[in-house]
Amino acid sequence: MDAAGLCPIMLFSGKGGVGKTTLAAATASRLAATGSQVLVMSTDPAHSLSDVFGVQLGARPRTIEPGLDAMEVDAKGMFSEALAQAPEGAKTGGLLDVLKMASETPGVDEFGAIEVLLQAIEDAHHDVVILDTAPTGHTLRLLMLPQLMDSWIGKLLEMRQRLARAGRFLRRLIPGASAADAGELGRELEGGHRRIGSLREMLSDPDRAQIVLVTIPEAMGVLETERTIQTLGQNGIPIGSVVVNQLQPESETCLHCQRRRQIHLAELEHMRRVAGAIPLKVLESLPWEICGQAALLEVADRLWGPR
Repeated sequence: MDAAGLCPIMLFSGKGGVGKTTLAAATASRLAATGSQVLVMSTDPAHSLSDVFGVQLGARPRTIEPGLDAMEVDAKGMFSEALAQAPEGAKTGGLLDVLKMASETPGVDEFGAIEVLLQAIEDAHHDVVILDTAPTGHTLRLLMLPQLMDSWIGKLLEMRQRLARAGRFLRRLIPGASAADAGELGRELEGGHRRIGSLREMLSDPDRAQIVLVTIPEAMGVLETERTIQTLGQNGIPIGSVVVNQLQPESETCLHCQRRRQIHLAELEHMRRVAGAIPLKVLESLPWEICGQAALLEVADRLWGPR
């Protein structure tokens, strides 16, 4: 993989513990080393991207190497920041309680990831945005969210005329309410509808977005990957490749290793059948910890081929 074959959005998905954070970081490092401007961000609440790079990351992009920025999405922090920036008068009453409840709502991490992804695309400071996603269930919610939000906002827009009529009635009852408030709401809904629609189209375009599914050659991992492939296919979301990670290397002396390799090879064949025409890559387990740029670039060479 080099700058000639870039896809503006790449999402690395898979079960917990299969190595997707490492592979996302390695791919980002590889692209940056070959001249691209790359942002890699983690939407996983575990935030292991900091550990892979060996630096503390936060909610703002931090430069790791020339051309490579990294960050960790903090949805709860986004709510706190929004509250801090609100006018003092808006912090009274139940708003604080509402924002606190919203920050604890299931799915808030996906909403935060969608907003940060949209901002990164719209800012256009990077050639590629790479997402290291939370385990598979979170990823599927993240990918389905633009479709859900697009439909939801669309319904609100359809109701806008009825809301406007209701608004005129309410303005007669509520002192201080203005037509400008309703107009501003309509404009914000239309703007949100366009943004979400654009993201939805991008995620469905294999030239602009792709999923890299990461798994391990064991039954549970392969079965989950099979279900994910089916779900994404049903929703028209392209899969760029499947990576089978942590394959047991050959050994002439270790009986345990030999047995583990036999199991892994059998599951690898199962995964090949499941993947079908989807490109499949295989990485053997390495006998050292992967941390820092040199180790990440070596992993990337193994994954994508020599630079």
